Amino acid sequence: MDHAMRQALTEAGCGSALVDRLNAMQEAGETDACLRLLRCHRCELVEALHQAQRPIDVCDWLIHELERNARVA
Repeated sequence: MDHAMRQALTEAGCGSALVDRLNAMQEAGETDACLRLLRCHRCELVEALHQAQRPIDVCDWLIHELERNARVA
């Protein structure tokens, strides 16, 4: 695995253990296994994004409610 691929995996949130595992799988020609593992990692990232989005949505709702109440009063 070249430096650019390692850098991209790091930027994608892969820790060193995962990068090393993917590297070993790639060197062994286990492309399908690499793809499954990366797709799993992607799903974890999407789930984390959704969890982070929830407080933002609640904050937006609170702002909307406060503004709405200020206009009514």
